[in-house]
Amino acid sequence: VSTTLYNAVLLAELDVTERHNHSMIVNYVAPSADAAVAESAGKDFRFVNNTDTPIYIEGFVVDKNLTFNIYGKETRKAGRTVSYESAILETIQPSAEVIYTDNTKPIGYVEKQSAHVGYKAQLWKVVRQDGAEISRTLVNSSNYKMTPRMATFGVATDNGDAYNQVMAAIGTNNIDHTINVVAAITAVSNSG
Repeated sequence: VSTTLYNAVLLAELDVTERHNHSMIVNYVAPSADAAVAESAGKDFRFVNNTDTPIYIEGFVVDKNLTFNIYGKETRKAGRTVSYESAILETIQPSAEVIYTDNTKPIGYVEKQSAHVGYKAQLWKVVRQDGAEISRTLVNSSNYKMTPRMATFGVATDNGDAYNQVMAAIGTNNIDHTINVVAAITAVSNSG
């Protein structure tokens, strides 16, 4: 919701007074074109009507697609267009996999989290008059966290041999290998 409203506000050229990017990249808009609201993290989205007349904001959903329209008195010159361009400054690839153990969960328990690429990006406002670019202004800069692929494996068992096999697999720091070892151990214990 906040991202969709943010993009409508940008196109209406209203003044954004507070905007925060999501902690990780989102896939529904270009980098730096997002806006996150998270009360617990102190993130809000705020803007002001910098025009001389009132505005009306309409929001609606059709087939799970959210749309915001901002109505007001048009004061911009005919032939003037505004667009926004995202620029990725840096791509941060995920580091090595991370494996955690949970001694309260049985062998066979696995909780996985996918890796996320990190980015440093900027959003630029491009104004054209009759097709010719007349200005290019930096709107914001965003940093999106990289997170490695992670998994937590249950290691609780009374079977010392099974425990040692799982811990040896975890020692490789390879999630897929550890999943295969756990699957083999649980297949044997379920068949026996």
